[in-house]
Amino acid sequence: MIDYQAAVDFFNSDEPYLLLTHMNADGDGLGALLALGEMLDQMGRDYRIVLNDETPDRRFAFLHGFDRIESYGTLSERGPVPRAVFVDTPTISSKRVGDVVLMVGQHTRTLVIDHHADNSEEADVMILDPDASAVSEMVYRIVQASGVSITQAMATQIYAGIAFDTKLFKFSHPGRGLKVCAELVDWGADPQAIADALFAHQTLETVQTLASALSTLELHMDGRVSILLVDLATYGLGGDLDVVVDYAASIEGVDVALFLKEESPGRYRVSLRSRGPVNVNQVARTFGGGGHEKASGCTIEAPLQDIKKRLLHELAQQL
Repeated sequence: MIDYQAAVDFFNSDEPYLLLTHMNADGDGLGALLALGEMLDQMGRDYRIVLNDETPDRRFAFLHGFDRIESYGTLSERGPVPRAVFVDTPTISSKRVGDVVLMVGQHTRTLVIDHHADNSEEADVMILDPDASAVSEMVYRIVQASGVSITQAMATQIYAGIAFDTKLFKFSHPGRGLKVCAELVDWGADPQAIADALFAHQTLETVQTLASALSTLELHMDGRVSILLVDLATYGLGGDLDVVVDYAASIEGVDVALFLKEESPGRYRVSLRSRGPVNVNQVARTFGGGGHEKASGCTIEAPLQDIKKRLLHELAQQL
């Protein structure tokens, strides 16, 4: 039984709060942060939402409160905060959340809300539920436990987070997500409008990125593993990368899809997706990453061919 009341108790202080999520913030992390912000507004609490990212993804600009999000690099005041809330990350390490963690001082009280399988003992209060569809689902339970009113804006933020993380209820305990989202519709969330905003529009840069990635397709282990790559130049286009790995995983016969993104020279962010028995979280953790059984990620700095060889070696142990 998850003790959501412990999170509510954490928010009962009059001290100001810092709300943050992992680098390259996604729809789940942003939806959860914005919904927590709505809750804190009703509770009369002072808070800031700060990301390590230079700019938040404009795809989520339709969510109420998006304009309140700040970038760490633009802050004039970066001193330690009394209370910090880490959302959608099992760790408060700078490797996961970036330089924003520098605002956490020796006396900062910390709360982690996360749905990944990785365990951490770094925070003062830990709210972990690896069976949740998304961290936004967990925030919904916290909001309910707090007793504040669920507004249409909040329902939209939480629904969007769940829809994004489950890819419209295909992954990550979709049954739980569907049940919560059915309730959120009663609170004013519009499923069609949210799905349209999240998935129905692509920028030219996204289509160019997808075209480049598909040209790199490799199949290994009798077609059970697919690999796609976005090099540094293509990464610089700024296209939406989430759609790429879905194509790699959709190939008939593929059990595991690997998507390698060169974020800086020789440094690759790897997304892993499983459609079969392979627990890609175990593979990702071998390289210092983590996530879910069916969707995980890690970062590796090494020559490209070495990275592929090492990943394939780990997958061979399971396949």
